[in-house]
Amino acid sequence: MKRVTTLAAVTTAAVLALSACGGEKQSGAAAPAPAPSEQKSLLASPLGDPIQLAALTRESTKKAKSSKVTMESVAGTQKQTATGQGMYDGENTKFSMSMDSDGKKLEVLFVDSALYFKLDASDKAEMKTDKSYVKISADGQDPISQMLGKMMSKAIKDSDPSRTLEQVSKAGKITKSDQVELNGELTNHYVVEIEVEKAIALIAGEVGVPFPADVQKQLDAKLKGKNVTIPTELWLNAEQLPVQVVSDQTAFMKAMGVPGDGVAKTTVKYTDWGSPVEVTAPPADQVGDLAEIMKKAGGR
Repeated sequence: MKRVTTLAAVTTAAVLALSACGGEKQSGAAAPAPAPSEQKSLLASPLGDPIQLAALTRESTKKAKSSKVTMESVAGTQKQTATGQGMYDGENTKFSMSMDSDGKKLEVLFVDSALYFKLDASDKAEMKTDKSYVKISADGQDPISQMLGKMMSKAIKDSDPSRTLEQVSKAGKITKSDQVELNGELTNHYVVEIEVEKAIALIAGEVGVPFPADVQKQLDAKLKGKNVTIPTELWLNAEQLPVQVVSDQTAFMKAMGVPGDGVAKTTVKYTDWGSPVEVTAPPADQVGDLAEIMKKAGGR
């Protein structure tokens, strides 16, 4: 089913972007912005060891667990944008996101360990359903849920900076760090090189769902001996919370044989840390069973 597959692919990209750096900030009234000299004294020196940095951020991520987020993904001439809000709290993680992909609006909810896609009139016609949402969950019986459910659930639940940096320590390294001003705020800026082959193996191993043998064979053939990396930049504020994450997938896309010579890059920005997040699952009678819908639609 083309539409559901497209929805799943776009949402997976969004989830992975979100999991690149979730985190928390202390709640309460905002303090006046310090002068640049005061900012300098409040901002600790950047670290070169991702394990040490992960440990430093761990306590920060146990505080107020929410933010607003915007994402922009560019691949050649194609552009996707998204806005949303999320609470990053392990099993209680939830978020809502509105995406624009090739002029098509997509609305997604993640709550109670399941993803819900909102369907418009054309979606309902293609899927032959009158339901307003379809659901993808880790325990779903349809092929898409079985393929993506566990991976998406784990990516979302692991969405905090300390967890991300622990993964970076296994699949990459910090190659540069400095202090720069971003949007009027002094931040610690890190440049990270993530090794694609190690990252893929790490994700598959932790999720416990290996790629199908033919897919893994194709990945191995395309990546072998190329030492492909995904350069990633992170900006963290004085509270060790992400302000911006930029991931450049250009080399990876070219290695995979994706046509075109354009840049493939994702930028995620975080604001309003500690803001309230209200996300609830749709009423059960408005949610369609994806396996049944796929059968009716003939698996298109």
